[in-house]
Amino acid sequence: MWPVMWDERKRSVILNLNVLPVGICTIRKDYTISLWNRTLEIWTGISQDDAMDKPLEVVVPQFANPLEKARLKVVLQGGGPVILSSRFHPRIFPLKDENQNEGKYQRTSISLFELPDSEVRVMIAVEDVTAITEQVLKYRQIKDQIAYELEEKKKTERALSMALSKLNTLSSITRHDLNNILTAFEGYLTFSIQENPGGKVQQYLEKMKEAADVMKRHISFAKDYQEMGNALPTWFAVETLVRSSGLGPVFQQITIKSDVENLEILADPLIVKAIYNLLENAVRHGEHTSTISISYKKADDGIVLLIEDDGKGIPTNIKGRIFNKGFGSNTGLGLFLTREILGITGMQIIETGVEGKGARFEIRVPEGHFRFRE
Repeated sequence: MWPVMWDERKRSVILNLNVLPVGICTIRKDYTISLWNRTLEIWTGISQDDAMDKPLEVVVPQFANPLEKARLKVVLQGGGPVILSSRFHPRIFPLKDENQNEGKYQRTSISLFELPDSEVRVMIAVEDVTAITEQVLKYRQIKDQIAYELEEKKKTERALSMALSKLNTLSSITRHDLNNILTAFEGYLTFSIQENPGGKVQQYLEKMKEAADVMKRHISFAKDYQEMGNALPTWFAVETLVRSSGLGPVFQQITIKSDVENLEILADPLIVKAIYNLLENAVRHGEHTSTISISYKKADDGIVLLIEDDGKGIPTNIKGRIFNKGFGSNTGLGLFLTREILGITGMQIIETGVEGKGARFEIRVPEGHFRFRE
């Protein structure tokens, strides 16, 4: 009775192995094939009848290799299973069509297998891992490409950093030399004017003095513009910014009202210059400005900082040009520089005042670039 039961179980196991979608080959201790399942038959074109009871190395020439034989021996002696990587052993079992072998990858595992009658076999299982391997290879290619591009980017950044450093040094030296020459030039002009030559010569000298002042302001602007973005943005308390910017003789007759609570904004360190420019602009061009107010309001994508004055306002016909470089009655650089400084950290500025009632500058601060200090 027992042998009949064992035979039934053995047949059931062999039947299940035969229909698996994985290639299965079992061999005896003498390395002859005892099972060659249907999947292997389809893949290799070698029928079960042609494979059965034949030496494994005759049917699968790869196993004639001494190294592969040694692996089988280790498994048979209880040394544990062996897995052959698809990377180093892409195809142990050749496909029936030679053209099909190209680009195909197999994962082969070798392990002990005991039938119900206690007969020990070695099972060789073969999986088609072509799709997975191709994905891995693509991933490696993408990874290598990203690594290459990152390295190239680093090289470019280093080269740009060196070039910028050299340009900054050259600009600093040039500005320093120009300032020295201009200072001497202004000194001689001052002495000449004090001589009171009169007539047109006096007028020309005074015009030259004004031109020298403009040149000095342009050199100062070049320094500020060069330094823009060189330092990391940091948090500034708006109240402190406004109060410190509104000091000095320019603002002696001006009342500055601030209603910004504990608002802080993330900005380039030159924000100090930008706020001063806006306040000074209100006094210089407002003519009868007496009060400057600073407040804020919430917006859908952040907040809007408001800087308003009660001066004469900005004429409607020039509103669209006041932030252009070179536009204005002074140097034409103040509002242009202000817009550039704010733009470093994503802030935008527009003018929405009414002519005759005062100027109103709106600075839009995006989400994440403002906070309220505890």
